[in-house]
Formats: sequence, C-alpha cells, structure tokens
Amino acid sequence: MANVVETVQAVLAPELADQGFDLWDVIYEKQGSDMVLRVLVDRLDGAINMDDLVMLTETIGERMDQIEPDPFPEAYLMDVSSPGAERELKRPQDYEWALEKYIHVALNQEVDGENEFDGELLAVTDDMLTLAITVKGKRKRIDVPRTAIKQANLTISQERILTTPEDFDWAMNKMVRVSTYQKIDGKKDFAGELTAVSDEALTITLEDDTAVDVPRDAIAQARQANNF
Repeated sequence: MANVVETVQAVLAPELADQGFDLWDVIYEKQGSDMVLRVLVDRLDGAINMDDLVMLTETIGERMDQIEPDPFPEAYLMDVSSPGAERELKRPQDYEWALEKYIHVALNQEVDGENEFDGELLAVTDDMLTLAITVKGKRKRIDVPRTAIKQANLTISQERILTTPEDFDWAMNKMVRVSTYQKIDGKKDFAGELTAVSDEALTITLEDDTAVDVPRDAIAQARQANNF
C-alpha cells in the first residue's frame, strides 16, 4: 500500500501544483470489501469548490489509468475530495500553512501532564510546535516536541482569550464575546464584531449594527471564537 501511495504522490503532486492545486494527502485503504484510493486536494490559493472537484475527479482518474507499470494490485474505487475543515497535518508545509490557525494535537507521551492540546499554532521548527492554549481563562504558551505528536488536526472549534494588546490587535474585525463585572445598558454580556480598541474601551458592533463602548476596567473576560 505504501508503494501505491508514494507512486500516486510522485505522479500527481507536481502536475496538480502546475494547475494551482495542492495534493494534501493520498490514502489507499480497504473499506469493507473494496480498496479505496482517497485523493485529498486543496487550492494553493483560495478555497477549493465542487466544480474543481468534479474536474479533478475526471483528470486524476485518467492520469491513474496512464501510470506504467500499473501500481494498483487490484480494482479500486477513487474518491477525490477536499481535506476538510478538520484536516490532518502531516507534512512540514501543512504546519506552515496552519500557522495562526487552531489545531488539536494528540500526543504519544505527556507534556506538562497532558496528552492532548487545543490551541493556536504560533510557531513551527523542525523539533517543536509552539501553541497558545487557554488554561483557567488565561492564555499560555507551550512548546510541544515534534517527537511527542501522535496526530495533529486543524480544528473548527477556535477560541482565544484576549488579554494583551497583541491579542486585541489580532481580534480586530473578528467576532468577540465580552462579559463585564457590572451591567452596561442593562447587559453584562456582549457579542459582536470588535471594531475599535483604545486604552479606555472596546467598541463592539452588534448584529443590529449598533455600536457599544465597553470600558476596559469593566471587562471580566474577552474572547474571540468562530462558534458564537
């Protein structure tokens, strides 16, 4: 099976790159009584769409039939699809692509007493991943050795506690939720787009397009997330 995957990757990767696509992964496995070749493709720039996948299914199918000698030991089904919102990260370039995104990391050994983490990927080296995780409502940086990683995936559950000026700069024009110690206009919880930041207040534009100024000294917690 490894030889099939390596052959398909060697054939498709450069050809797809020339067409503006990234061969994210190739999986060749048995599902029930069938062998299935799964080809995961994304765009090098922008998001892949259904028209792309229909075109690629035909193109890749024809290309597989042209490989000599035939690497497939038996008949197979082919599935060409997007890597998805919770795609697995395997290659060095996968981690580079995932910088400043949120990932889930499962470990084969404990790091800081934990065997998995969810957090923002801040930095990548040959030996280490640096994540920003949330612990008891506070943002914390942690280094995870690459050798300790069993599996890493992009995660669609993204949340970042906002505490530093850099956090608030990053969250500008993103959706945030702010809770306060005391009521402001009769409310202690505000969710909307962060549209302005100053030393004195955060300005949040709500769904009805009204803007609310929340004093900084009244804020109990501010966070950015993609699942409000």
